[in-house]
Amino acid sequence: MKKRIRVYEIVFSFDIESGGGGISRFATTLSKSLDPERFEPILCGLWDRGSEEEKQRIQQLNENGIYTFTCTHWDEQHPYRSFARAYLGLRTALKRLPADILNSHSEFSDMAVLLLKLAGKAPVLVRTLHNELRVVWRRRPLRRLVFTQILDPLLFDAEIGVSRFIKENLDRRWLAKRLKRKARAINNALDIHRFRGETVDMEAIRRELGIPEDAYVIGSVGRLCEQKGFDLLVDAAAEVVKATPEAWFLIVGDGDAAETLKQQAASLGIGRRVIFTGQRSDVEALLTAMDLFVCSSRWEGLSTVLMEAMAAGVPIVATDIPGNRELLRDGDNAWLIPVENPRALAAAVLAARGNIELGRRYAHQAGLDVLDFGITQVAAQYGHLYQELMPKKGG
Repeated sequence: MKKRIRVYEIVFSFDIESGGGGISRFATTLSKSLDPERFEPILCGLWDRGSEEEKQRIQQLNENGIYTFTCTHWDEQHPYRSFARAYLGLRTALKRLPADILNSHSEFSDMAVLLLKLAGKAPVLVRTLHNELRVVWRRRPLRRLVFTQILDPLLFDAEIGVSRFIKENLDRRWLAKRLKRKARAINNALDIHRFRGETVDMEAIRRELGIPEDAYVIGSVGRLCEQKGFDLLVDAAAEVVKATPEAWFLIVGDGDAAETLKQQAASLGIGRRVIFTGQRSDVEALLTAMDLFVCSSRWEGLSTVLMEAMAAGVPIVATDIPGNRELLRDGDNAWLIPVENPRALAAAVLAARGNIELGRRYAHQAGLDVLDFGITQVAAQYGHLYQELMPKKGG
């Protein structure tokens, strides 16, 4: 049998419900979808975050034949020590199971694999950028300069942007232009079959969450952090609840801003009407309990959760930002609204509530459009790139 190409897909963690998010879900789905006759995927998380969902996910992946591991435990109090341990853990893993290709999916894994390359311990390096370039290392401008502008275009064998917008920004970097290095655009993707399965009992889900049967449910999913703009959604929720007594809000996910957001909802007098579920692993089922999905993000690469809402057939209101515009079109398959504008967000939610039939038409069109972002096509593109890169190492 011809030797398979061994590819490490490296993420921050497998705690999808909290720290890993859509990036970890994408890397996992990609690993499952690569041609097993040509590729041997290995899933590597730099850190174990300690959640039960994470442990179960890793166990299930290993039972399904995809070797999955984490390098070390994440220590919130000692991030630099945690990074050093993760780097050494990855280096040890590579001694035991040498890789042909390392594909990094986060800023921290970018750093780790570049250090391996500088130490002469790395094979072919691929970087997948899942967020806008302007927000990479946004609180570490010196680190952004050194890595994003200099080392990344210099040392990675290939860079991938998950949207055309990200690819174009990668190509605009001065050193990339000087070296004539062109990034590739390969979209984020979704396993559409996750949303084509059994019928979910929507009423049972609403009862579990304490939502009345006749409620109009506006929902969102994601990490509770600045990027996702949930503070804007809570502000908008106060206006919507005043105008629409049957409106309830459902926010699925966890993160550093959880307590702040709960306090914000309470201070606006809508604490009872905004349900925070915390970490959940049943996003597919929860989407069915929503009458409208809202993406209030300040920035996105190519949002996996938006694709999930499209595949689930939920009408969408979303911020008009570059990543979202590659999935949605205002007045055709969604309502798009200006970013950082709770009043416009509230107005769009009320417009959707007032025109259910239009929302159904938008959702139907979005369900057709998301078929272009299936994992099968995207995995084939990654496979082609991996094989193309192998001659660089005599593979």
